[in-house]
Amino acid sequence: MTQPEASGRDDEDGGLLSICALLRWFDRALLRALSERDDDEVEILLASDLVEPIAEMTGAWRLRDDSRANALERLRAERPTDELTWQTRIFEHFLREARASAAAEEVCLAHFGELFRLLAAREAWHTLAQHIAEIRAAAPRQPGNLDRLQFYEGFIAIRTQSYADGEARMLALLEQDRLEPGLRVQVLNALGQSHWFQTSYDRALSFYEQVDALAREIADRNYQMFALANMGMIYSEIGYYDKALDLTMRSLVIVRELGERSNLARTLYHIGNYAMLLGRWQLAQTYFHEAIALYQALRLQSGLVYLYWGQGFLYHMLGDEGQSEAAYLRAIAALPDQEQEQLGSAMDTWLHLGFLYQTQGRLDEALVAFDRAAVLAGRLGSQHRLSQIDYRRGNVFERQGRLDAAMDAYRAAIERIEALRGATRAEEIKIGLLGTVQQIFESTVLLCLACGRSELALEYVERARSRAFLDMLADKHPDLHDGVAQPVVTLAELQAALPAGALLVEYYTAGVLPRGEALINMIPAENARLREHLALPPQVIGFAVTRDRLEVFRPKIDPNTLRPQPNDPDPGRRLLRDRLLTHLHDQLIAPIGHLLAGCRQFYVIPHGPLHYVPFMALRSAAGAHLLDTGGPALALAPSATILLRSCLGRRPGQGQEYWALGYNDEGDEALRYAEAEAGHVARLLGGRAWAGPAPKSALLSEFGRRARWLHIAGHAIYDPHDPLGSALRLGAGDSLSARAIMGQLELGADLVTLSACTSGVNRVVPGDEQLGLPRALLVAGVPAVVCTLWEAFDLTALLVMDRFYRDLRRGRPPAEALRDAQVALREMTGRDLQATLERWRADDPAFVAALGALPDVPPESLDVRIYADPLYWAPFMLIGRPD
Repeated sequence: MTQPEASGRDDEDGGLLSICALLRWFDRALLRALSERDDDEVEILLASDLVEPIAEMTGAWRLRDDSRANALERLRAERPTDELTWQTRIFEHFLREARASAAAEEVCLAHFGELFRLLAAREAWHTLAQHIAEIRAAAPRQPGNLDRLQFYEGFIAIRTQSYADGEARMLALLEQDRLEPGLRVQVLNALGQSHWFQTSYDRALSFYEQVDALAREIADRNYQMFALANMGMIYSEIGYYDKALDLTMRSLVIVRELGERSNLARTLYHIGNYAMLLGRWQLAQTYFHEAIALYQALRLQSGLVYLYWGQGFLYHMLGDEGQSEAAYLRAIAALPDQEQEQLGSAMDTWLHLGFLYQTQGRLDEALVAFDRAAVLAGRLGSQHRLSQIDYRRGNVFERQGRLDAAMDAYRAAIERIEALRGATRAEEIKIGLLGTVQQIFESTVLLCLACGRSELALEYVERARSRAFLDMLADKHPDLHDGVAQPVVTLAELQAALPAGALLVEYYTAGVLPRGEALINMIPAENARLREHLALPPQVIGFAVTRDRLEVFRPKIDPNTLRPQPNDPDPGRRLLRDRLLTHLHDQLIAPIGHLLAGCRQFYVIPHGPLHYVPFMALRSAAGAHLLDTGGPALALAPSATILLRSCLGRRPGQGQEYWALGYNDEGDEALRYAEAEAGHVARLLGGRAWAGPAPKSALLSEFGRRARWLHIAGHAIYDPHDPLGSALRLGAGDSLSARAIMGQLELGADLVTLSACTSGVNRVVPGDEQLGLPRALLVAGVPAVVCTLWEAFDLTALLVMDRFYRDLRRGRPPAEALRDAQVALREMTGRDLQATLERWRADDPAFVAALGALPDVPPESLDVRIYADPLYWAPFMLIGRPD
C-alpha cells in the first residue's frame, strides 16, 4: 500500500485538511484510518468551523465549501504530488470495504475516478491496469460501476495502442440504454481519441463534435473543454494552425474557469505550439514558459517532455541550433523508463531531432534519429507521421547521392498519405492532409526529372493533384471512374485518348509559399539553411503531350508572384497588364509554339497560382493572340485524369431538354439583363426558361437529369474564406452552394454555362485542390462547364452568349463556339454592336422589351473596336470536354 509522506501539523502541511478535502464525507474512524493522527487532532478539526455535519448521515461530516476549495487550492499549489498519494490511499481503503456493501463499492469507484484522472495525466497506464484488476477481484455488482470499469479498461487499451479492443469495449457501452450521460460523453471522447491516434481524422472530429454537443447539453464544462482542445490538436496535425489556435484559446477560457492545473499546463503548451507553427514566436515563448513552470510545480514529467520538444523546435526555427539540440536531448532524457507510456512525445522528439541534424548536414545522425522515430510511429500506428519520416529520409538519401533509396522513401511516403486520404471521407481532411505533404510530391517530381524519368514525373504530378477529387468521384459516381485501383491516368492512356491535332500542356509548380501568417514566412532571414529544407526553390515545370510525344520545359516564372491576395474576389483580373500578359505568353506558351502549329484543340491544365492566369488573354510580344479565329480551341481542366475519365470519357447524358435559369437579384447588386438573357437563350435553343425571384434550386434537385444543356444567368458569390460555400443565386432567398451541388445534385447535362459574375473562381489550396462552383459541377456529373474567371459585364456577357448558343445550335463544338464568340466580341466595332441590337429587335422583340433601354453607340465609336480590352472578352472559359 502506498504510504503518505511524513507530515507535521495540519497548519504546517495541510495533511488532515487535504484528506478531508478529497473525501465526500468522513467520520472519526475514517480520518484516523487514513491520516494516522491521534484522537485530539481529529477532535479539534471536527469541533472547528471548517466542517459541517451531514444531516442524513449520523456521525459524519464534510468540509464547508469554502474550506474545501481553499484546502484543494493549497494542496495542488504547494504539494501537487500529495493529491495522488492521498487519493491512492483513499481508494485502497474503500477497496478493502467494497466487498461488504454497495455503498462502499460506490465510494470506491468514485474515488478511483479521481485517481484515474491523476494517473492518466501521468500516462501511468500500467499502474491503472493494476488498480482495475484489484477492483475486478473485489467483484463489484452495481451495473453503473461495471460500465465505468469497462470504460476504464477500454480507455487504457486505446492509450496503449490496442485500438480494436478499446473500440469494441466503448461501442458496446454506447449500446447500453442505461449508460448515464456523464459516462457517455467520456466514451465518445475516448472513441475520438482512438480514431485520432490512428489518423482517421474525420471520424475523430465527428466523435469530438458529439462530445461537445452532449457536454453542452449536460453542462459538463470539463468535457466541453476536452472536445475543443482535441479538435484543435487534430486541425494542427493537418496544417490548419489558425483554426487549432482558435479552438484551443476557447478551451483555455474553460480551463481557467475550472482551475484544474494539469489541464491548464497542457492547454498552455498547445497554445504555445500552435503560435509557434504560425510564426508567432513571442507568443509561443510566453505560453511555453508559463507551461514549463506549471509542469515543474506539478512535477508532471510527461508534460515536460512535450515542452522541451516545443522549445527545441522553436529554437531551431529561430536559428539557435545549439539550444535546439539541448532542448531535444532534455526531452529524451525526461522520457519515462517505460517508453510505451509516451510513444507520441518520444516519436516527435526523435523526428525533429533528426530534422535538426539534417539541416546541419549531420546526415548519418539524422538517419539514426529518423529510424528511432519510425519504430515509435509504427508502434503507434501513425501512418501520417511515418509518411513524414519517409520523406525526411528521402531528403537525406538524396543529399547523400543515394537516388534509388531516395525514390523508394518518397514513394513510401506518398503511398501512406494516399492510403490515409482514400480512407477518409471529409473533404477538408483530405485537403489538409495533402497540404501537409505537398513537398513530398514536389521532391518526387523533381527527382524523377533529375533522373531523366519524365513519364514517371508526370504520373506523380497527377497523383499530387487528382487523388482527393477521384476519391469523391468514386464515392458519388462510380460509373465515371475506372476504378480506384488505377487512380491516375498514365501517359499511354492520355496519348491514346487525345484527338488528332490536339495538344495538352500540364503545368506544375513547386516552392509556392503560403501568403500571410505562416511559419515559413516568419523564419528569420539569417536562418537560410533551415529555409532551404522547408521549401524548395520556386519554379514552374511544363509537360507538353501530343499523341506521339512528351516534352518537358521550364518557364522562367516564380509562381509566388502570381499568388492572389487572401481576400481578392477577382484574382485573375489583376494580371491583365499588357507587359505581364506578353511575359506569361513568352514563358508559358512560346516554348511549345512548334507543337501549337496546326493544333485544333489545346488543353491547358494549370497548377497552383497558374490557375489564376487568364490564358485566354495571353498574346505574344508581336501582338498574336493565343485565342484567335482559326487557332486552337482552348479547354481547361483540373487534371489530366479528370479530363480523361470524367470529361472526355463520359458517355453522353440522357437529357433532351434545354433549360435557362435567370435571376437579376435585388437592391444595389441587381443585374440588368440576367433574366432577359435566360429567356433569350431558351428561345434560341427551343427550350424552357425559369426567370425571376421564384426559387429554382429545388427544380434542379428534382429534374436536373432532364437537361442536356443548362444555362444559368445571375450572380455567383465567391467566398474566399469558404470556397465550398460559394453559391449561385437562383431566386429571392434561394442560393445553391458548391457544397450542395456536390452533395445533392445529379445532373445529366452535357454542358452547363454559368453566365454569372465570378462563377469560375476557385480557391487553390496546397496540393492544387480546387474548391468552387466549376469543380462542384464536375463532381455532380457535368463533363463541360463554361464560366468566367472574373466579373463579366452584363451586356458583354449577353453578346458572348448570343453568339455562343447560335453556333452551338449550328452544331459547332462548345470550345470552338466559345472561342469564336470571344474573338467576335474582341473585334466588335460600334457599328457591329448596332447591327446586333437591330437583329435582336427583329428576331426577338420580347427579349429587347425585357432588356429595356439599350445603349446608344456614339458616332465616334462606330468604327472602333469597343470591347478590345481583354477585361471584356477574356474572362470566359470552358473547363472540361471541348466538343
